[in-house]
Amino acid sequence: MNARLGLRVGTLLAVILLTLIALDRWRAQQEATQPLGWKPQYQGSLWTPMRNGSLTLEQLMLVLGEGSLWMISADGEPRLVTRHLLESDGQQWQVQASIELDPQQTESLVRAQAWYADMPDQPVAAEVGKALGQYPIARLSLIPEQPLKPVRITATFGNPDWQMPVEQGEAWIYGREGVVVSVADEQAWSIMFGLRQE
Repeated sequence: MNARLGLRVGTLLAVILLTLIALDRWRAQQEATQPLGWKPQYQGSLWTPMRNGSLTLEQLMLVLGEGSLWMISADGEPRLVTRHLLESDGQQWQVQASIELDPQQTESLVRAQAWYADMPDQPVAAEVGKALGQYPIARLSLIPEQPLKPVRITATFGNPDWQMPVEQGEAWIYGREGVVVSVADEQAWSIMFGLRQE
């Protein structure tokens, strides 16, 4: 191969490489401004019933699978939650739903689990979930494996109705959707459904 031909081949390869890099950046920018795929996918089965206060544990399990039940300490108070994994938008999400129990059910679980304030999360038998299938879901949180750029949140929900400073960052509040997004260090860390307008 003579020098002139080598120069032409090298130039052609450089142009192809630069074009591929530019296309990859363009695709990444396009993806970064797309709405989150799980919102339209589960609008009718999860988000609308959640906003209306009609989503039950049984309905949640029909959509996301059985998951696992846990007794946790939330601000020193006992709370029964169910946890599920969701694959969407190129990563895994942890979904945690808080089950709204009546005082007798809560007291019974506290005794059965020997629960005390600030104890580590304790697994709860799956049979309990079957018995509580008709109980409502009070809150539902989605936590991405990798935090999101806030532009993905605005592409999904629009601009927040309010931005409230909190201990670490801000809470973006979407009153009509019943959604609160935790934003810190220019990244969105969690999305909570179940905000009730008083």
